[in-house]
Amino acid sequence: MEKQSEIKWLVILNPHAGSDRGKKDQAEIVKLLTKDGLQFILAISEYPKHTIQLTIQAIEQGFRNLIIAGGDGTLNEAVNGIFLQTVCPPEEITIGMIPVGTGNDWIKTFGIPNDYNAAIKLLQKGNTMRQDVGRISFSENESAKTCYFANMAGFGFDAMVAAKTNMLKNKGKKGILLYLQALGASFLKFETTKTRVIIDGQKIDELIFSVSAGIGKFNGGGMMQAPGAVPDNGHFQVTIIRKIGLFGILRNLAGLYSGKFIEDRRVSTHNAHHILISSAQMIAGEADGEILGNNNFEMVLLSQKLTVIFSPEKYLKH
Repeated sequence: MEKQSEIKWLVILNPHAGSDRGKKDQAEIVKLLTKDGLQFILAISEYPKHTIQLTIQAIEQGFRNLIIAGGDGTLNEAVNGIFLQTVCPPEEITIGMIPVGTGNDWIKTFGIPNDYNAAIKLLQKGNTMRQDVGRISFSENESAKTCYFANMAGFGFDAMVAAKTNMLKNKGKKGILLYLQALGASFLKFETTKTRVIIDGQKIDELIFSVSAGIGKFNGGGMMQAPGAVPDNGHFQVTIIRKIGLFGILRNLAGLYSGKFIEDRRVSTHNAHHILISSAQMIAGEADGEILGNNNFEMVLLSQKLTVIFSPEKYLKH
């Protein structure tokens, strides 16, 4: 096995991650990486979707080892770059994470510490696993679109909250409280609609509040939306919340963080490889916090296609 100090890494740093925390902490991150002896080249992600381009270019240039210094959105772009490139199978790329984002939800399932120095020490150990990846197909301006996600996709209310969260971040709001602010603001505007969800051929036609498909367990800054998700078991955990009032939301707020909200009679969970979501009004969608717009969606699980550095001791321990 090749030593981590001998591997040439491309570090993609997003200066805008964590409400510009990436820019503020860039020098510290570079110093820690250099001190620990990792051989790397630094690339800066300067605008939305830039990490996708940087990832594709890096793989074309021969890089097979990437470190993402950013949040869930930056990781999502890197994953999309890995699956859009045509040079090598996605499994040949190894990806590690230095958490810089606001929510940092993906790392919670994989036991990656939310601390720069500790995260870099984990990179040095080099323990890897292959996780599942979700592929979403939808239409945009009458063109077929495909995107990928590594943590969780949400539809309906979840997507509205993600859009509101992004808007608050762009206004300079920081911290986990912005997720609760987005939750409250979204609830006042959201209208539950009749939705058809087909899970591996099983139809559900009801008034649906939200649908989430989890590879990891967490989204929304630590909400355990898919408590039964296991990232390498070959299926999504799908969580469906049916029509629920304000009282129901407030009553289940603590349960959203512990995962116990799934015990509510209006909530059901399902294992799935293939999911179709549709409605006459179209559904709002998001993947790893990235907004997909209002569409009908198809999701497919790609089993164990992404090689990631993780902590074997803390994996799935939350």
